[in-house]
Amino acid sequence: FSIIEILIWIFIFALWLTSVYMLILSTSKMNAYSKNSIIASNLSREGIEVVRNLRDNNYLGLYNWNKLPWANVDKKISTWVYYKVENDLYNTNLQNVTFTKILDFAEWKSELNGKMKDYQLCLNQEKLYTYNCHTSHTPTPFYRYIIFDDVSYEENGETKYLENALKLTTKVIWYKSGYHEVQLDTILTDFLRQ
Repeated sequence: FSIIEILIWIFIFALWLTSVYMLILSTSKMNAYSKNSIIASNLSREGIEVVRNLRDNNYLGLYNWNKLPWANVDKKISTWVYYKVENDLYNTNLQNVTFTKILDFAEWKSELNGKMKDYQLCLNQEKLYTYNCHTSHTPTPFYRYIIFDDVSYEENGETKYLENALKLTTKVIWYKSGYHEVQLDTILTDFLRQ
């Protein structure tokens, strides 16, 4: 009877230990997901704020509100083109936003080692997120892009478009225990001409 009692006690203890381990493991996974989700949300918001910064800098420079920062002429933001955007914190002139087209866009996991590397975010020495993934920068699991679309509405059964507004979508993707994404949408307007 003593051996049977000891075996039963060991079995119950093993079940308890396994359940505690599984609880710790699931809590750890949930904490990692929450952390990455918060970072991705903030990176998405940062993308929106960078574009708003571009619009505001265009006003200060007396350009059109939707002028691209690298264009010598007043070239406007294109719809349905994928972009990388970030603040250039080391540039002191009015155009302190870098705005780069993603020429070969893809977002699915099969493209992770190919096309998606073009918009992967890395941490630089100052712990700021950047697209410049030099050897001294630390790669992150996050990929960010933005895209613009026309703002449309229905009037008398006809689709119409607002002239001085664009829909801005920013998306951050990451792969940790599966595919995850955070997408934020906003309307960017030329508020001086509304």
